[in-house]
Amino acid sequence: MAEDDAAAQAKGSQPDGMDEASKHSHEVAWGSFWGLVGTLALKLVSFAYAIYVARAFSQENVGLFYLALSVIGVIGFWRDLGLPAALQRYIPFYEAKKQGGKALSLLKISFVVELVLGVVLSAALFVFADSIGAIYQSASLAEGLRLLAVFVVFENVSKVVTSYLQGRGDIKACQFLGNVQNIAKFAFTLVLFSFYGATLFTLSVAFTLSFLVILLFGAPLLLRRLKDHEGEGGEPLTRSELIHDILPFGITLTIVQSFWVLISSTDRMLLGYFGNPVTSIETVAIYSIATSLALTIMVFPGAFGGIFLPVISRLAGKNDHAAMRKVMQTSQRWILFVTIPIALATMAFAGEMLSVFYGSSYRSGGNAMAIFILGLMFSTVIYPIALALAGMRLVKLELYVAIVAGVANVILNILLIPGFGMEGAAFASAVAFLLSALMFEHYGKQYLSYHTPREIYKLFIAGAVAFAAIMLLKPFAAMLALGIPAIGEGDIAIYAYKFSYLALLAVMGCIGLALFGMVALFLRTFKREDIELLHSAAGKARIPPQLISIAERIAMMGVEEKKTA
Repeated sequence: MAEDDAAAQAKGSQPDGMDEASKHSHEVAWGSFWGLVGTLALKLVSFAYAIYVARAFSQENVGLFYLALSVIGVIGFWRDLGLPAALQRYIPFYEAKKQGGKALSLLKISFVVELVLGVVLSAALFVFADSIGAIYQSASLAEGLRLLAVFVVFENVSKVVTSYLQGRGDIKACQFLGNVQNIAKFAFTLVLFSFYGATLFTLSVAFTLSFLVILLFGAPLLLRRLKDHEGEGGEPLTRSELIHDILPFGITLTIVQSFWVLISSTDRMLLGYFGNPVTSIETVAIYSIATSLALTIMVFPGAFGGIFLPVISRLAGKNDHAAMRKVMQTSQRWILFVTIPIALATMAFAGEMLSVFYGSSYRSGGNAMAIFILGLMFSTVIYPIALALAGMRLVKLELYVAIVAGVANVILNILLIPGFGMEGAAFASAVAFLLSALMFEHYGKQYLSYHTPREIYKLFIAGAVAFAAIMLLKPFAAMLALGIPAIGEGDIAIYAYKFSYLALLAVMGCIGLALFGMVALFLRTFKREDIELLHSAAGKARIPPQLISIAERIAMMGVEEKKTA
């Protein structure tokens, strides 16, 4: 019988003598390393794609593209019935109980249901596209909806593939498919651009075809993993389990997801609706690019979540809450160690980064981007708690959080967008993220007896000190930018200046990182377990032992010594 894949992935890299919780923490850390490698590659391609789109296509076409995707997200909130999310949670649960037959049944049912629902929504978009376009007084929006209609079918089926692989803890395969899709999207855009130019057709068709690529590359990966169920329990899902357990769970997840869709899509829809018809589409484009760049700070939390959910689901299946709490604490610290410095730099230089990467016309989204990043930090700190509750399949709690956050987001968007535009939309999202963080924190205490460790608050103090220092240095950086010499002529001079300016921003970011690290060490935010994980992960990454030793000695300065009687 095949062993648990996620555990096997970390096998050989876990030091002997680890307790069970430490082994799971190590599995999360090592799985997160692979997830981070894949996610960084994915983000680099996404970054290049976004820069190309922002510079090669008009803001009107970019805005229409993102607006059409937002409309599809809101109208089609029901389109997967929550089954992909259910796969991520039930597959590791069945795996822990050696019930492979039920896992296969759920997979087959998911494929059929997702295909049917995708076709239904696709047909509805074709029929009602003109009516939706009339609401926004835009015939071009109707065209965009029709062009993206088939995407819904491909996306629905591809989500089944990736959700199953993620449920199995196969992070390498998930990252591979994500990168293949991203590269294909960019490649198709370049090819179609050469034939059809910078049009909405080019953006929409390239985006749609990239999801077909996921299916082509994902099929063999899926078939290979299905062999792992050979020899496990062969009983399929019963009708009772499907009707009384899986479907209610999936439908509840659909409702949960619909409220998160409100948070992620309502701002764009209302920016397009309340704005001046002449400029609103451009505003949607700027806001979409700004929030997309803001989401860069979620690289590590996203990589970590891919392996954390199956691990925590297995622990939930064993009802081992003590191990869950220990893994959550370790994960929470590591997420913030990496995320806070990135957030500091992007918040401080948001407008400058938008201008350098996408052009001066996008600089106006800087304030909205900084506000949105602040909101994302609220989500980041409670990410392990939210995933732990998800692993316990406490979907009703997710529903309560989603309803409160979603409703608050819609109300604030309606109140703030007419007067404050993009900044109002970003503030509405930030408040929604804050409310969800407070609620997840409360439920973590109630259902897992989990209390956020004090090291987390120390890390935020370190971040605040570093951010204040960066903002004090920002005028000095602006003065240095004025002194950057011109190199070459024409386009060469433009790109040479941008490269030099980015190097200057990188230096400012490194100063902030150094300050954050020093304050974090001074406040004793590390644990001995962090040093062990650092040693193991660095060794696997083939970092020279001398550098590992230096890093360990520095990190040990930040470990709080236990008081002895």
